[in-house]
Amino acid sequence: MMLLISGCMDLNTLKNKLSTSREELEVGLTILETHGYIEKTSFGEACRTCTLYSECRSRNPQLYKITEKGMKQVKREKQTINNSNE
Repeated sequence: MMLLISGCMDLNTLKNKLSTSREELEVGLTILETHGYIEKTSFGEACRTCTLYSECRSRNPQLYKITEKGMKQVKREKQTINNSNE
């Protein structure tokens, strides 16, 4: 989920950044989506507000973005890591 904090990403970008197969990635994304941590979004008007819009090479209609629930989970995980390092 950390990869999605900066904005939407398509399957190929996620696959390359995670060095995993497309099949494994799709399973993981389905699980995260089912639990409400991420959601599919489409290229469109919403993309213009994305911080990565000017750099985005993907005009793939199947993009993923982190949800508010996902952001809360990332913050909890960061806090747990910080607490364990103290």
